[in-house]
Amino acid sequence: ITKGMSEQRSTDLGTLKHTVLTYVMLDHKPLDPPISKKEDKSDRGFNHPQIARMLCPCKKLDVFDEDPDMYVLGACRTTSLTCHRIIGTLQDGQIKATAANWPTMFYEDGVYDPDDRMKGLFRGHAALRVYLHLFIGPNAAVTDTAVGNPSRPSKNRLWGLMRVTPQIIAYTHVL
Repeated sequence: ITKGMSEQRSTDLGTLKHTVLTYVMLDHKPLDPPISKKEDKSDRGFNHPQIARMLCPCKKLDVFDEDPDMYVLGACRTTSLTCHRIIGTLQDGQIKATAANWPTMFYEDGVYDPDDRMKGLFRGHAALRVYLHLFIGPNAAVTDTAVGNPSRPSKNRLWGLMRVTPQIIAYTHVL
């Protein structure tokens, strides 16, 4: 069973390898600067301004939006570190993603409500598109609809999945 799970995860990752970059922007616009389809991933994640904003913990987003390269006093709780760039502190793990500090992209439309931390959590558009890609079909992810290729049954139909489970939501977020 473990081997089958590993093979399916590898297959899923392979189908998402380059395509997932087209799913991260809310409006389906290309990333700016664009990211090429190459093995080197040094221009992704916290090294890309738009993706870094999506990965930024929601509690730090206002500071990030002021100026991603700005030095921020007290960005970390470590007393020996008094003045750091937000991106730098994210890159080196000084600002950690915790249950109280989720990435902005995990929230619906990237909107975090400090009075209701659960509102919109795990409803981000990128994870929804990953779900549509994997369980319904790539065309569904591109069009943001639950309609896949009519000539091929979706994984949902093949596996008898009638609803999205917490396990599926977790799977789409960790891929």
